[in-house]
Amino acid sequence: MSKTYLNYVGEIITDVEYHGLGEPEGFLEVHMDVELPFRLYCRMNDADWEAVSENERLELIKELEETKAKYSKSDYRYYTMDFYLASLGGL
Repeated sequence: MSKTYLNYVGEIITDVEYHGLGEPEGFLEVHMDVELPFRLYCRMNDADWEAVSENERLELIKELEETKAKYSKSDYRYYTMDFYLASLGGL
């Protein structure tokens, strides 16, 4: 029997976008283990998650790691990839 995992597919926005949109409802601040010059926010609605199989999970982790490698640690997208990886248990 194959395991099913949840993959976060929702939107992740920066603090600039969050405040620019008037602090939209339904977004939560993402807490990171490192001090960053920006904050990230995500939604946690049911529609922001999809079920994936073990094989899909492993492929997604590989793709996310490859994408993450393209960004420097000063780029917020580096940390959004961390969030997506963490949702899959890939960190």
